[in-house]
Amino acid sequence: MDLFKKTVVLSLVVASSYATSLQELVDATLQNNQNLEALKFQNRSLEKNYQSVQNSYNPSLSVGGSYLQLDGDKRAVQVGQTTVGFVKASIDLYSGGKNSALKKQKKYEYQSGVLAAKNTQKETILQLVTLYFNARTVVENIKVFQEKAKTLKAQYERVKTKYELKMTTEDEVLKLQSEYESNNYTIVELEYQKEELLQNLSLLSGKVVDSLEDVKLPTLQNINYKPTEAIESLKYSLQAQQESVAISAAATKPQVKLEDTYSVYNYDDYNSKVLTDLPDQQNQLLLTINMKLFDTASSHKTEAAQLAALSVSKKLAFAKNQEKINFELAKRKLQTLQKKLSSLKSALASATSVYNAIAIKYENGIVDNVIYLDALSKKVYNEALYKQALNDYEIAKASYYLLSGVDFTEVLKKWEH
Repeated sequence: MDLFKKTVVLSLVVASSYATSLQELVDATLQNNQNLEALKFQNRSLEKNYQSVQNSYNPSLSVGGSYLQLDGDKRAVQVGQTTVGFVKASIDLYSGGKNSALKKQKKYEYQSGVLAAKNTQKETILQLVTLYFNARTVVENIKVFQEKAKTLKAQYERVKTKYELKMTTEDEVLKLQSEYESNNYTIVELEYQKEELLQNLSLLSGKVVDSLEDVKLPTLQNINYKPTEAIESLKYSLQAQQESVAISAAATKPQVKLEDTYSVYNYDDYNSKVLTDLPDQQNQLLLTINMKLFDTASSHKTEAAQLAALSVSKKLAFAKNQEKINFELAKRKLQTLQKKLSSLKSALASATSVYNAIAIKYENGIVDNVIYLDALSKKVYNEALYKQALNDYEIAKASYYLLSGVDFTEVLKKWEH
C-alpha cells in the first residue's frame, strides 16, 4: 500500500473514531439548523416591514402622464389631442392615528419575532441536549449488555464443556444459550435506537454524528426565575394587537391629506382662434379633510381587533403561570433525581455484591442456573437504570437552566468550561 492510500485509510479511521462534543453540536445547530435559518429570514422580513412604515406622515412622490384624443363631432371649444405630464407630492397631515399606530404595530411585531426566534433557539438546544444524553444512555447500555453477553458466553462455554463430559444436563446448556440469544437481541434493538438518535442529532445540527463524548454539564448555583423570551415575545404580540385596535378605530376619525400636483400640457388639433388661453403648465395644491359618519365595517373590524387582543392577553396570563410552574417542577425534578441517583447507586452496589457471591457458588455447583441468571439480570438491570438516571440528571439540569429565563448564551458559556 503506497503512502497516499495509507494516509487516506488512517484519516478515515481517525474520523470514524472521533467523538463529537455537546458544545460542537450546539454551535453547529445554531449555525446550520434550517428551522432557525428560516426564523432569521422571517425576522428580516418583519424588520423590512417595520422600516417601510417608519415615517408616520406617509409622504409620497409620483410622476405620470396621460394622452386624450377626441374624435367625431368635436366642438370648436374642444381640444382634439391633449398630452399631460405631471409630478405629484402628497402627505398625510392626520390619519386619525392610523399611520402612527401602524408604525408601532410593525415595531412590536418585529420585536416579538426576534424574541420568539431566541426562544426557539433555546427550545432547539434543549431538544438537542435531550437527544444527546438519551443517546449517551443507549451507548452505555449497549456496553452493559455487551459485558453481559461476554459473561453469558463464558458461562455457556464452561457449561457446554461440562455437558460434553456428562457432568451436567442439557437443559442447563439450553437455558444459558437462550439467555445469551435474548441478550444479543436486546443489543441489536439498542443499536437501532442509537442510530435513530444519532440521525436526529445530525438532522438538528447539520453535522454528521457517529459517536459522542462523555460529558457532564456544570452545576449552576443561585438561579432565580425570570420570564423567558417566550413571555416577552407574547407581551410584544399583545402590544401589536392593541395597535391593531387603534388602526381599525382610526377609520372613523378625521383624515387630513395635502397634495401638490405640477402639470405640463401639450395640445394638438384645436381651433387656435377660439381657444387662445390654454395653459402650458399648472400647479395645483389640494387640501382634503374627510370623516366617515357611519361605517358598519369599521366598527366590526375594531371589535374583532379588540377580541383578538383579549385572546392574546389570556394566552399571556396562562403562559406566565405555566412557566413559573414548569420552572418549579424542573427544580424539584433535579432534587428528585439526586435522591434517585443515590438510591440507584446503592442498589447497584448491592446487586453487584449479590451477583459476585452467587457467581462463585454457581461455578462451584452450589446454586443452579436459575438463581445465577436472576442475579445477573438484576445486576445488569440496576446498572442500566443507574446509567439512565445519570443522563436524565444532565437533561434535567439543562431543562432547569433553560426554563429559568437566564440568557441561554450565558449558560452556554458556562457549559464550555
